[in-house]
Amino acid sequence: MKKSEMIFKNQLGHVRAERDILVNANCPWVVELKCSFQDENNLYLVMEFLRGGDLMTLLIKQDIIPEKDAKFYIAELVLAVESIHKLRYIHRDLKPDNILIDENGHLKLSDFGLCKHMG
Repeated sequence: MKKSEMIFKNQLGHVRAERDILVNANCPWVVELKCSFQDENNLYLVMEFLRGGDLMTLLIKQDIIPEKDAKFYIAELVLAVESIHKLRYIHRDLKPDNILIDENGHLKLSDFGLCKHMG
């Protein structure tokens, strides 16, 4: 992420919120933050790689997801959101693009840039 753009768009709080939840989550439903670092111009968040891609790509490829698969994904999504709420965060940007799939077909949430901590 370019530092100059984040400052210009007043998004420093969003980046801090995302980093904070990724550091504190430590749960199977949230994409793992491997490390973060910065250089003069950019901030970097190194995340785990999830081979299954995202739910949007799956929806585009399959067009229609079988009912049993849809039930599975919804159940996992409910558990994922519940785990975030237990940490006192609200995601605020849940959409298929931000729901990743691991190599075993399980879901993980990503993109916490708009999340809100409920203190």
